[in-house]
Amino acid sequence: MPLAFPNVGIQNMSMRLKRVVAVAESPFTLDTQTYTHQGARWEAEISLPPLSHAQARSVEAFIVGLIGREGTFTFGNPLHTSSATATTSGSTAIRSESLTTTSGGSAVSAGTYFQLGDYLYMVTSDKSAGAGTLNFQPPLRATIASGQVCDFTLPKSLWRMSSNDIGWSINEASIYGFTFACEEAL
Repeated sequence: MPLAFPNVGIQNMSMRLKRVVAVAESPFTLDTQTYTHQGARWEAEISLPPLSHAQARSVEAFIVGLIGREGTFTFGNPLHTSSATATTSGSTAIRSESLTTTSGGSAVSAGTYFQLGDYLYMVTSDKSAGAGTLNFQPPLRATIASGQVCDFTLPKSLWRMSSNDIGWSINEASIYGFTFACEEAL
């Protein structure tokens, strides 16, 4: 583990960043107070394109090989890739939401995904070329050392299935359909 996601393409994908934020509302004034807890993770629902029996075998083996929620796999949005570059300058503490980059980095646009270690992050504000601050979400999963390269080329994260019960459909023409939910493995 982790297993590699099968190379069969994606038909549909819904992705979201789940947060843990408590909100208390006064029943008298309707004033609210919020408290943002540390929890945040990526979640997704993925539908694969219709597959023949021969194509579906690798997906079946992948799903069964995960052993429900026990196993993990690497996966990223196949449409999000960039030629941006950035290298960390100085160490950055766990749960930080920004890091400093060296002078050799390119400009990075808000909404660009990148990978550090086993986790996926999204840039939340534009960063100009050269040294600067890269703001992102979710917060860092681990302390990052100086000199770490941010991977913008098909970045991935570590995932696990959201349920132990995973299945698929097969029609009379032997066309297979796969739809499943997964969440970032923290």
